[in-house]
Amino acid sequence: MKKLSYIIYSFLACSVVFSSCEDPIELDLGKPVDQLVIDAVINQTTDTQFVYISKSVAYLDNSAPKGYAVDSVGILDTSTSQFHSFTYKGNGVYFFVPPANTFQYGKDYTLFVKDGSNTYVSQSRLNSPAIIDSFTYKWEELGKFGGAKGNYVTLWAKDKKGKGDYYWFRLYRNDSLQARASDINIAQDNAFNQDGNGDGDLFIVPIRENFTRRPYKPGETARVEILTITPEMYLYLNLILTQLNNQGLFAVPPSNIPGNIFCINDPEKKVLGFFGMTGKISTQKLTIQ
Repeated sequence: MKKLSYIIYSFLACSVVFSSCEDPIELDLGKPVDQLVIDAVINQTTDTQFVYISKSVAYLDNSAPKGYAVDSVGILDTSTSQFHSFTYKGNGVYFFVPPANTFQYGKDYTLFVKDGSNTYVSQSRLNSPAIIDSFTYKWEELGKFGGAKGNYVTLWAKDKKGKGDYYWFRLYRNDSLQARASDINIAQDNAFNQDGNGDGDLFIVPIRENFTRRPYKPGETARVEILTITPEMYLYLNLILTQLNNQGLFAVPPSNIPGNIFCINDPEKKVLGFFGMTGKISTQKLTIQ
């Protein structure tokens, strides 16, 4: 009995000692500085093209970024010096409806954003798209990539001939772009590594079939876009993937992802976001029966 009382007393004493060490420490993180964010992914089609401009929010601020209006937005064709002005729609959204052949493969284009005394620029090349053969679905009794049994889609498409092509695959499910971290699907040539062994071949299975772990139900629709992107945009998307999956024992402190947009009159002024010209091709909308 005395031994038991001693153990209980020792436990309580330790609890008091260790609990007394839990003093709160308040850190002065300073006043957060909002930064300009410019996102512009432009393609060669006659679809309406958009540039999104906003101001960043503090890391601990859970509110959504708000749109930001600037003086002017446009894209310059560096080969012809023709300037395409974008129209302000509201809430930081600028748009342009291009006539056919406005943006052409193999040409370089420069984004210009004027905000007061500051001018922000970025340059990108428009590369031609990949080749799509067909887009199908199939019932998989054992599921796919960890998903339950059901209907799964397959994109039958080939990498372009020649090493050094980069792609971004975007899935639309029931006309809604799937934009979670697990939905970012990118490739170098026909695979994940640029070894050149599969140059010009079908995209490998983990690319052409790994679009979702949630099988499709009858009546649902699917469509896939392939964007041919620049090496810089491939690296940028890779960095986004790293940040979105940054967790666990070896996680590193989160940080802003460097983009490719710069302030020409003040190189020290930081701006976030990315400008990329992309060659786009899309499958037909597939309806699951």
